[in-house]
Amino acid sequence: MTIADQILDYAMKTGGLFTRRDLLKALCSGTNGVSDKSLVVILNRMVANQQIARVSHGTYHVLNEQRKEFVYSPDEAERNLNHHIRERYPFIDYCIWRSSALTPLMQHVPASRIMFVDVERLAMEAVFQSLQGLGINLPILLNPTKQECVRYITNDETIIVRPLIREAPVTEVDGCPVPMMEKMLVDAVSDKELVFMQGNELHTIYANAFSSYSINENRLLRYASRRNRKDKVERILKNIKIEYDTSGK
Repeated sequence: MTIADQILDYAMKTGGLFTRRDLLKALCSGTNGVSDKSLVVILNRMVANQQIARVSHGTYHVLNEQRKEFVYSPDEAERNLNHHIRERYPFIDYCIWRSSALTPLMQHVPASRIMFVDVERLAMEAVFQSLQGLGINLPILLNPTKQECVRYITNDETIIVRPLIREAPVTEVDGCPVPMMEKMLVDAVSDKELVFMQGNELHTIYANAFSSYSINENRLLRYASRRNRKDKVERILKNIKIEYDTSGK
C-alpha cells in the first residue's frame, strides 16, 4: 500500500476530514514511517490530483462521493410563496427557506418551525404586507427583534420576513431562490431567530456539515465577514478541528 493509499484509508476512518499533524502521528506509528517534509510533498501532489482538498492550513478532506454538494429542496408551501413573490415583485432579490433544513445536522431536534423569507431591505415591507394579504393561517412576523422572537416564536410554524444580506450565498432550485449551506451555517451563528441552534449545538451542526457536504470555506468566511461573524465562525472551525496549524506543520 502506497503512502497515498494509507492517507486515503486514514481519512475515511476519520470521516473524510483530517489534519496533517494527526495524520503524521498515525503514519509514524505504523510500520512505514514518513517524514514531515515527505508528507507535505505527498499531500500537495494529492491536492493537485484532486484526491483531497485543503480546507484550511494543515487541514484536508477527501474528495469523493461521500462528500456531496448540498442541494436545498423547497417544499410545496415554499414554492407557492415563491410563485406569489416572483409574480408581484419579479425584479427583487430574495430567498426562501426553513430552519428545519439544518435539523438533520443537529443532535437535539428543535420544536420551533420557521420559514424565512429573506428579501432585500427596500422591498421587505411590501413583501410582508403582500404575504399578509394571502390569508395564510400562520403568524407572519416582520424582522422581529430579539424580544419579539422570544415572545412570538412558538412551536407552531411561523413565517418571518427579514432582510437579505447583500451577496449572501443563494442559488435557485426549480426557479425558487434558496440558500446554499454556507449561508445557513453563518445564519445559525448570527440570527436571533435561530438562538435554539446556538451554543454547543453549533459545533455539532458545523462538524456534521463538513463531514457530510463539500463546504466552500472561502464562501463561508466571506459571508461571515459581511455579517461581522468571521471570528466566531473561525473559532467554531478550530473547535471542531478544522483548524489553522499554528505550529507551522
